[in-house]
Amino acid sequence: MYLYIYDTFLNDKKFNQILTKIESRLNDLDIKGKICRLNLLKNLREIIEDSVEGGVNTIVAVGDDTTFSKIINCVINQEVIIGYIPVNKKSKIAEILGIPINEQACDILAQRIIKKIDIARINNQYFVDSAEINPRLNRGQKIKIKFKNFEITPIKNNIIRFCNLGALADNQGYKCNPSDGYLETIITPISKKWLWQAKKIEKQSVFPFTKVKIMAVNNPIVIKVDEQSIIKTPAEIEIIPQKLKIIVGSQRKFD
Repeated sequence: MYLYIYDTFLNDKKFNQILTKIESRLNDLDIKGKICRLNLLKNLREIIEDSVEGGVNTIVAVGDDTTFSKIINCVINQEVIIGYIPVNKKSKIAEILGIPINEQACDILAQRIIKKIDIARINNQYFVDSAEINPRLNRGQKIKIKFKNFEITPIKNNIIRFCNLGALADNQGYKCNPSDGYLETIITPISKKWLWQAKKIEKQSVFPFTKVKIMAVNNPIVIKVDEQSIIKTPAEIEIIPQKLKIIVGSQRKFD
């Protein structure tokens, strides 16, 4: 049984036509299910728990990457399969999973190619894509990153990403694999001239890991998680291998 969760921004009338096409295609493919339209009064976690108790085994996020991330945090302890219908052309997660936008994504759901992927946990929050430390948010404060057998203190003007889902190291052909049991720390230097515009230079450093501790040398450091929430140091990030069952497309960017 399917549960389709529509994010709150889809309540805007401008999305009516898109949603009508999506629902029509789901009906054609005979994978229609219960629809839940989120609003400020509905508790997402309770909706999911009640639905799973009622027999739902596939939960589909309808919205954008933030929608997907919110739902992931609420299903982490449930035995369900996750699908995604993106309505945003700029969806990074959809591109990596091989999912087209709008009603075309329904065909991917119907094909039902299921892959187990890793998920990351930072303190008590989960993320599927990446966490980032950006000097624009931290005014160049120093940090320490402690891996299992060594510790590094990157220079101030670096963007530091802790990546799981297909993030690329620019110009080096490096691709994160979300099913290999590792995360990657990708450190990207920024020239001082372009610091506040965040223009990257070419050379990057990549460190695979399963667990890492992040500590500030002085004041707490801001870490942005999946482009939607903020966590401050001290923080610990670790990988949980093969935790999520995701419906993916044949054009996904990983094996």
